Amino acid sequence: MCTLLFPRLAALAALFALAVGAAAAPRAVEPFAAGTWPALQSSLKKPALVVFSATSCGNCPAVMEQLAAELRRRRLDAALLAVVTDVAPGEGDAQLLRHGHYRGAERLFAFDGQAAALRHEVNPAWRGATPYVGLFVPGQPVRWVTGAPSSADLEAWAAGRR
Repeated sequence: MCTLLFPRLAALAALFALAVGAAAAPRAVEPFAAGTWPALQSSLKKPALVVFSATSCGNCPAVMEQLAAELRRRRLDAALLAVVTDVAPGEGDAQLLRHGHYRGAERLFAFDGQAAALRHEVNPAWRGATPYVGLFVPGQPVRWVTGAPSSADLEAWAAGRR
């Protein structure tokens, strides 16, 4: 009986993990156009990690997966959002949605407009390097990190200090 029980429990645990991961996956690629960033900031009522990524970025998948794992590990009520900067909405949406590293994101956006202008609206100091991560806490300035945020960055963000 024990030999049958453990494989069944393992199978149920695997199915549960898949269901939880699938539930969080974005269902569509949303346009990130002029005005999206300020509107997004004002609509977010909980902390968020916003990852600006590119399909050509070699480090972006690992950073997305690291941050998704960090949110799960800390059991935080926070959002993980992804913004793809080098593909417009409607140009390969199905491919973007199939990318495993975006499955941990609550929402997936793609730049819809002139990239330089959109980057400037997000942060005038941003020159386009990815991954570019915004550590967002409602009512506070966004803390920007190029590359993977450090443990200290994430600890301060999780504590509500940006």
